[in-house]
Amino acid sequence: MIHLAAVTHLAVEPKLAAQNQPDILSTHFESLRSCNRCDSIITVKTLKLGATTSTIQLELSQKNQVRVVALANTTNFDKPLGPSAPTAWTLLPSPKPDWLPAYLSGEIIPVTRDLIILNPRGGHPVDGICNGWYGLKDGDGDQMDATYLSLMTDIIPSMSDTLLRNDGLYDAHALFRKMELWEEDHPGVPVEIVNSNAEALKVSVYNNTVTLDIEFKRRLPDEFRWIFTRMVTKMLHEGRMDLDITMCNDKMELLCTARQLILVLEAQKVSVRKAKACTLVPI
Repeated sequence: MIHLAAVTHLAVEPKLAAQNQPDILSTHFESLRSCNRCDSIITVKTLKLGATTSTIQLELSQKNQVRVVALANTTNFDKPLGPSAPTAWTLLPSPKPDWLPAYLSGEIIPVTRDLIILNPRGGHPVDGICNGWYGLKDGDGDQMDATYLSLMTDIIPSMSDTLLRNDGLYDAHALFRKMELWEEDHPGVPVEIVNSNAEALKVSVYNNTVTLDIEFKRRLPDEFRWIFTRMVTKMLHEGRMDLDITMCNDKMELLCTARQLILVLEAQKVSVRKAKACTLVPI
């Protein structure tokens, strides 16, 4: 939502439109308070107009409270700004070539119903690393653009559930077991993985994103429909967790990188704190 607001503002605000910088180069998000499913207001403020990049600030508010603050830097990927040089960067360990297909359905994150997900055959053997391909279903009229990629930095397996192996809704090991069992009798047929709000209420931990940083490496072509995503966590310690996300196209060229700082909180303690907070609200 915030990324779309930024892109729209770049096109319609006269001074920014005159800079001819229609692409978002990077965004930094600070999550100040939890967001709810309700009406939201996004306010945009220009902080800098520049010849090579401009900076805007966006605030998302709900119920008269600022929930998220973001800074976005702009560019025009059609215009070279300086030199280019190849590097030896590659994904290590290399992704395996065999994949099991699945799709999600149910009540949680409805946008995931439009996706086909490919998980590596053999699962996720390296603790702290998960791989997957994400594609739009055939017949879906949408296509992936930069706004879609920014959304996909958060539509990924839960690395906390996966590391804890707690069989949570987005525990990658638990999801793989369902795919593997289905594959035995239905080779090549995507398995439907159903979730519900009732299941969500039974989770053992909550993930609270404190900050999210996204950097785009290039503009996506038209009719783009598949991305490879690697998720890496270096450490989950006493409820504090890092998460690095790398997105590539089918040639394994970099499209986008992201980094999250996450607080992994015990669900029972979160519920107690919310209950105490409710008793302090004046009637």
